[in-house]
Amino acid sequence: MPENEPLNCPDCGTQMNHHADKPDRGAAAADDSPDAAEDFPVIEAHSCPACGRTATRPARG
Repeated sequence: MPENEPLNCPDCGTQMNHHADKPDRGAAAADDSPDAAEDFPVIEAHSCPACGRTATRPARG
């Protein structure tokens, strides 16, 4: 999946590390079927190597 532009930490300005793409399970109604995770939008999870803050944003693609 292509990545968005680098994300800078809103607290200290350091470029954050992209470390995961995750389904945003809070964005849709709960569904217990095995294929339900494929229906959720994907978010990028980032962490700041300088101050430790974490952030997420919608994944592109």
